[in-house]
Amino acid sequence: MVIMVRKTKKEVVTAFRTREILNAARRVMEHRGLEATMEEIAAAAGLAKGTLYLYFPGKEELVQALMSQVGENMISDTEAILNTHETPPEKLRQVVAMLVGYLEREGFLFPVYAREIVVGERPARPDHWRVIRELEEKFIILLTHFFAEGAAQGYFTSGDSRLLAFMIQGLARAVGYYQMKGASRDEMQEALPLLVNVISQGFILKETSLGEVASP
Repeated sequence: MVIMVRKTKKEVVTAFRTREILNAARRVMEHRGLEATMEEIAAAAGLAKGTLYLYFPGKEELVQALMSQVGENMISDTEAILNTHETPPEKLRQVVAMLVGYLEREGFLFPVYAREIVVGERPARPDHWRVIRELEEKFIILLTHFFAEGAAQGYFTSGDSRLLAFMIQGLARAVGYYQMKGASRDEMQEALPLLVNVISQGFILKETSLGEVASP
C-alpha cells in the first residue's frame, strides 16, 4: 500500500521558492560565472538579499544545491536512456551525448566540481560534498551494471565493468577540462563526435545481436 504524505503549505512554498532561487542563480551564473554575487542572485530571484540568506547561508551552499540538482537530473536522464529499447551501443552513445550536453549547459559549475570532487582540495571536510559524491557513485553503479550486462551479451569489450564506467566518466571530465580551458562553442560541438568515435572504437565489439539483424 502506498502512503501519501501531504506536504504542509510552508513546505510547498519553501520548495517552490528554492527552485526559483536556483533557476535565478543559474541564469546569473551562465553570464557571470562563479563571480556572481549573492546580491545579483537575490535581485534576479526578486528577493531581498536577507531573504536569500534564509534559504542559503552563503554562495557555497547555493552552488552545492545547484550541483546536487544537476546530479539528480543526470541520474534521472541516465536511467531513462538505459530503460529504452535501444541497443546497448546506442544507449552508450546517448549517455555520452547527454553528459556532453550537461557540460555545455552547466559548464559554469565544472571548475567547482573539478576542485571539490575530482581533486578534493579540502580533505579536512570530507562530508561537505557528501550528497554530490553519493550521486556520482550512483551514476557509476548504473554504468557498471550496464557494462556488465552489455559485455555478457557480447556488445562491449570484456573487463572490469566498474573500470569501464570510470573510463566513461574520465572521458567526460576531459571534455569538461577542455571547455574550462577556453574551448569555444564550435569546438565543444566537435568534441562530441570525437568522443563517440573513441568510445565506439574502444568499448563496442558489435552493434546488434543476431536476433536484431533486420531480415533482407
